[in-house]
Amino acid sequence: MPAFSDYSATASANTTIAGLSCAENSTSMASVNNQLREAFANGRQLYDMVIAFGTPVTVAGAAFTGNITRSGYGGYYCANDSSFTAPRIYSLVDGSPAPTSPPNGSLTVYYAA
Repeated sequence: MPAFSDYSATASANTTIAGLSCAENSTSMASVNNQLREAFANGRQLYDMVIAFGTPVTVAGAAFTGNITRSGYGGYYCANDSSFTAPRIYSLVDGSPAPTSPPNGSLTVYYAA
């Protein structure tokens, strides 16, 4: 079964649905039912994929399980204590002074220049 991803964003390039022609003046009324059914099935596939993404994380936060990673960027920094509400990661040149009053749970990394 084709999916929405198989269709073109250019409307005129979409000439078949479910293997049946939908070009101008070439679609019989009998095939319209099958084409509509195919389009509805594709819509349901898309709906199922979107629902599978789950609930998005909002500004209010969320609970996570498993290994949470950002595509191509490594893991998320999460504090191990709920009282650490705004921890930061400081990346400083070796010999720099320590951050003054960093939030609880913060991490400071020094590197050679």
